[in-house]
Amino acid sequence: MPWGRAILAVLATVFVVGGMAGVVAMGSGSMRPDFSGTISAEDAAALTAPFDDVRQGRDAAIIARLAGSGENAQAEIDRIQGLLPPGAPTSSRLTTWRVTTWRDTSGTGGANLYGVHEYQYPDHVVRVETVLFRAASSDAWGIQAFNVNVATHAQLAGRGLNFATEPQPVQAVIAASVVLPIVILMTFLVALFQPGLKPRWLWLIAIALGVGTVTADTGADALSFSPLSVQLFGAGALWSGSSFDGWIFSVATPFGALAYWLMRAFSKPKRDARAAAEA
Repeated sequence: MPWGRAILAVLATVFVVGGMAGVVAMGSGSMRPDFSGTISAEDAAALTAPFDDVRQGRDAAIIARLAGSGENAQAEIDRIQGLLPPGAPTSSRLTTWRVTTWRDTSGTGGANLYGVHEYQYPDHVVRVETVLFRAASSDAWGIQAFNVNVATHAQLAGRGLNFATEPQPVQAVIAASVVLPIVILMTFLVALFQPGLKPRWLWLIAIALGVGTVTADTGADALSFSPLSVQLFGAGALWSGSSFDGWIFSVATPFGALAYWLMRAFSKPKRDARAAAEA
């Protein structure tokens, strides 16, 4: 057995099986993404400071760090404080963050730090989106945008991954996103080790890629179709990591895998005829 093909078989299997295992772990709630450990302590503190200040009534500290005009800031702070559940959160996690730098044609530029935190309360979940800005790396971060959403656990229950409660069209896409990668993986492995298959690498690429994607959003219970899109191993699953967002499952038509099995079906009689003639 060629080592190159054996390694490719292992990588393909790990990719498909590992991806499914990750979806199951996060969908069941046993694993929730938390990227707090991937950001510097300084940036992490800057992202959490606005919510801590709002929650603890330090209004002046918030207004002092606002980037730009602070007009109507106090009214907005009061509104947010009115939304928050009483007491302190029991836990928190950073579901996503990123830093972007930019410069316009006039030469003015800077950097933005974006982060989304979720704070768990006994009966509520608070999602906080924070956008910070600074013109130079030596400057302190200022607050450019700050958005807070509050929902009860009951309100968020329908936005998660619960196959039994999804509409039938969404269930069909979810089921296909499980079955198709397995079928395509098995087809890929068969083609990988089929003796005399030519051109093998073109067949493998065609088999591994699905074309034309149907997407299901479990949060909105909606379907969409994108004809000019490609999915590796015919399916995909995407989740932001936030309890406020649903899962997005996608499946694509496995034209390459179908073509491969049709080729094998039509070439089998020829192989049998050659074998009979040689006998």
